Amino acid sequence: MKIKLHLGYTVLAVGYMIAIFILSEQPGGGGGPLDLLPGFLSNSLHVPLFAGLAWCLLMSLSGGQWSQTISGPLYMLIGVLAGGVAALDEWHQFFVPGRFAGVGDFLLDCVGIAALLLVHRGRRNSVVAS
Repeated sequence: MKIKLHLGYTVLAVGYMIAIFILSEQPGGGGGPLDLLPGFLSNSLHVPLFAGLAWCLLMSLSGGQWSQTISGPLYMLIGVLAGGVAALDEWHQFFVPGRFAGVGDFLLDCVGIAALLLVHRGRRNSVVAS
């Protein structure tokens, strides 16, 4: 597993994780911006939110190169890191008034992470096959 850390994307990834923490810190039912969305729409935002986190981590650990070939263990590392943030996010929400921790939300987070990694892997395989 070859990691080429990119400082700018690493800072972006850390900032993205802090933003996720700040979003999950907002109490539920308090008239916040997410309270204006229907439940299914609010929950569906987990997918692109965590796909974005996976993208930040991928760019950070691949030297800032989307076209960089990534090994299976590096994909797993990105999945574990992003999945760990997703799990901690749900655990954190358990302690925020008006918020609920849910396995369904965690699974939506994982769908976003997996989707981004599959898109990257598929793109890389199609470029190699050409």
